[in-house]
Amino acid sequence: MEEQAKIANISGSSMVLLVKDTQAASEFYKKLGFIYEEIGGHVHVSRGNITFILHPAKNKEDVRPSSSVEGGLYFDAFAYTDAVDLLVEECLAKGIEIVKGPSYSEHWSEFTMKDADGYRIAFGGGVSKKQD
Repeated sequence: MEEQAKIANISGSSMVLLVKDTQAASEFYKKLGFIYEEIGGHVHVSRGNITFILHPAKNKEDVRPSSSVEGGLYFDAFAYTDAVDLLVEECLAKGIEIVKGPSYSEHWSEFTMKDADGYRIAFGGGVSKKQD
C-alpha cells in the first residue's frame, strides 16, 4: 500500500493594512465586531477567519489602497460569509459606507464597504434569508 504524503493545513491568513492612525483604524473595525489584540507589538483586529494587522504609516500619504489606483481591483481584501445580507444590515446600522452593492442572487451575493483609511473590503457568499 502506497503511503500518502502528509501536507500542512492552512487555516487562515492575516493581511497587513498600512494605516494613518492605528487607534482610528482599530475603532472602525471594533465597531464592526472585530476583536482587538496587541500581539508582538502589532495591532490585530479579527472577526471569524479574517485578521487585519494594522501597521502605522510613518508618512500618512503612503497610505494608498490598491483599489484607489488606476487599474486596481474594486477591493483590497475579500472575505467570504454565509450571510451577506446580515453584514449589509450591520454596516448600514453602524453608518459604514457601502461603495458597491449589495447585489443578491441565488448563487452569489456580494457587497463592498470602505474603511477609515479608504480600504475597500468586499464580502461575498450566501445570504441568511431569501431576498425579495
